[in-house]
Amino acid sequence: MTSRRLEQQYLRLLNAVGVQSVAITLQELADKLNCTKRHMRTLLVQMQQAGWLTWQAEAGRGRRSHLQLLRNTHQLLIEKAEQLLDSGGFNEAIVLLGEDKQLITPLLRSKLGYRIRDDYQALRIPYYRTMPNLYPGTPLRRSELHLVRQLFNGLTRINEESGDVATDLAHQWRMLDPLHWRFYLRPGVQFHDGRELSSRDVVSSLTRCARLPLFSHIQQIKAHGPLSVVIELTQPDPHLPLLLAHHSALILPQDHAEQPNFASHPIGTGPYRVAENDDWHLLMKSFDHYFGFRGLLDEIEVLIFPDLARTQDRPPVLAEQLNRADRQSATWLSSSISDIDYVSGFAASLTGKPSDSTQEMFLERGGYFLLCDSRSPHWHSIEQRRWLRETLNPYHLIQRLIAPIRPFWVPASSVLPTWFHGIDSGEAYSPFSTVTVPADWPTLTLAYHTQHPEYSMLIAEMAHILAAQRIRLVALELDYTTWAKGEADADLWLGTVNFAVPEEWNVGAWLFGTPLLRQSITGGDEAHLQAQQNEWRNQRLTGEQFVREITDKGWLQPLFHHWMRLKAPEQAQGAHLNNLGWFDFQTTWLEPE
Repeated sequence: MTSRRLEQQYLRLLNAVGVQSVAITLQELADKLNCTKRHMRTLLVQMQQAGWLTWQAEAGRGRRSHLQLLRNTHQLLIEKAEQLLDSGGFNEAIVLLGEDKQLITPLLRSKLGYRIRDDYQALRIPYYRTMPNLYPGTPLRRSELHLVRQLFNGLTRINEESGDVATDLAHQWRMLDPLHWRFYLRPGVQFHDGRELSSRDVVSSLTRCARLPLFSHIQQIKAHGPLSVVIELTQPDPHLPLLLAHHSALILPQDHAEQPNFASHPIGTGPYRVAENDDWHLLMKSFDHYFGFRGLLDEIEVLIFPDLARTQDRPPVLAEQLNRADRQSATWLSSSISDIDYVSGFAASLTGKPSDSTQEMFLERGGYFLLCDSRSPHWHSIEQRRWLRETLNPYHLIQRLIAPIRPFWVPASSVLPTWFHGIDSGEAYSPFSTVTVPADWPTLTLAYHTQHPEYSMLIAEMAHILAAQRIRLVALELDYTTWAKGEADADLWLGTVNFAVPEEWNVGAWLFGTPLLRQSITGGDEAHLQAQQNEWRNQRLTGEQFVREITDKGWLQPLFHHWMRLKAPEQAQGAHLNNLGWFDFQTTWLEPE
């Protein structure tokens, strides 16, 4: 990388002679920069090696040489930013460009893909939103659920291929009796800050998650020495090892609440650690002291910028440099860019055309859904909930979507594509009386969470359908935490969910563990909800059976499954799409050309 001093000298030269070709002597140049002829000659050689100018020296007294400066101020700025990005100085590059989106966006697009330098392997992935919350035990979206498992460990984990419970921080466990379990911790496990894991961290973490509904039967966690804990339950739970693999039970440092910015810069024991996390990117690096197999990728960088997918007009100053850039195909996830951008061609430079083959694709284990809020006066009878299902039926909705998107959406009859459930058949009627004056139209309030690229499209089509019945739909946008807790006055809730393996168990964990769902899936009947949760814990009720009940009664109304897709550079080996729409960083690697 060129020195800051050389850049300053070039800018002085640019200010003195401009970018046009000039005939000039070495002495005249030295005078303009207030230096000796010898030093001026050295500067010209260095600037020419950097590609900033051409210098054709002419020998002989009175002979004038020819100088052509090749970079203006902006071009020099972009080149410096490129060098910073290539060397890992992401924030320095952003500061240098002054957060000018017109300069930053095309530059970041040119740097997507992979990078292999000596034995160092880095992968860059575009994403449409920031990820400021990577805090286990708080409401987490699909991508964050994947990322926290790269950053943290639980006492147990799930084998993605078999769906079975496997060892993780606990190398062994034993059921002492139906209400007491003992877990034995691995020795020498380190957090990302170098401190060793102990039973105190486990006690603190599990005591914290015991406050959540899903873990409410955990009565006490006791440390038995530095590497053993005993968990006492209020009721038997044969699935306790599976429950402890849940993302809310990931183990945090005992002092996590006292650490500044823990949500965005968490410290775990996982194979990757957060190096940087801001409005522009999330940088994760392989943790060299991980107790398991070290991650094959040294670095994963998620470039967070909505306009990365769009081929917007570039300032002319960038065109030549970016056209010369070595553009490698980006690793692309269907969850990282909206389908609208994909089918419209805005994202073609990142994803390819929709007609191109996809490396991996399957129908998502989960999907979009509507939830009738039990606190709303409009859904007190099943006839009113049947009316909603008939009115906003996914088969009707999909016909209103633009044609290129339809192949990527499948109307859903349940939360998993292999399940077939439906609302109980019978009479249906609107919760509203008919009015003709638009000013008197009744309203339905639909709550949804921010930063989801397809919601606005869906809500617009729902509004059109309801308007035909003289009903006004009011959309209420909430932050994700407020949405997940159901803390708003709404009639309907629009959401999406994906289930990791084992899917059926995770369906139950979602229903019983999410405050938004808990308040409505049994019509607000808390006693019935608790009884069903006890049955589920005791394995007398499956997730599939419970979903059948709540869809039959119309409280939960599935809408669509989405085709999940993954593309990666040919050099990326071991990148396999998982149920959360991502891939395991730890087993992915880049094959050198």
